[in-house]
Amino acid sequence: IILKSNGTMYGAGLNRNGQLGDTTSIDKAALVLIGTSNTWSIVSAGEFHTLAIKADGSLWAWGFNQNGQLGDGSFVDKNTPTKIGSDTWIAVAAGKSHSLGVKKDGTLWAWGRNFTGPLGDAAVIDRVQPVEIGTIKTWTSVAAGAGHSIGRRSDGTIWGWGNNSNGQVGVGPTLNVSSPTQIGTSTWV
Repeated sequence: IILKSNGTMYGAGLNRNGQLGDTTSIDKAALVLIGTSNTWSIVSAGEFHTLAIKADGSLWAWGFNQNGQLGDGSFVDKNTPTKIGSDTWIAVAAGKSHSLGVKKDGTLWAWGRNFTGPLGDAAVIDRVQPVEIGTIKTWTSVAAGAGHSIGRRSDGTIWGWGNNSNGQVGVGPTLNVSSPTQIGTSTWV
């Protein structure tokens, strides 16, 4: 999935779960226009689902939804962009089976599969709608991996949580981390 400078979105490739958002579940060997909107500003493609934000701050999701990673309160796959919640999003990240977002007020939100703790809510239950993670209001960006998550705060610190079986969270021993934990003391841009 890619965005053009004019705000339109295109996709190609695997589409068995509707992750391209073109109303079908047919794989595409060439880029196809996704819908008619020209206000897309951010997009993140997970393994089988996609998240995107429009210029008005609205969050949209589509594709595979077995673990609630679309955040629409269901476990039903969607083959077209589906609006999720309010219009206050500035960052989003689609992982393998979980999703992350940051709202304009700096709060961190997560939803989807939570077996190894990638949502960061100190629980190991799946969430089918976005849930706020902690009370910190200084998050600026997020990234989602196969089962772990990374976030950056406005002071430049980096935080990790989730599956740490290979040290991918970056906080030392290979034990899973169920809530955001600071990675080192450096600051990052």
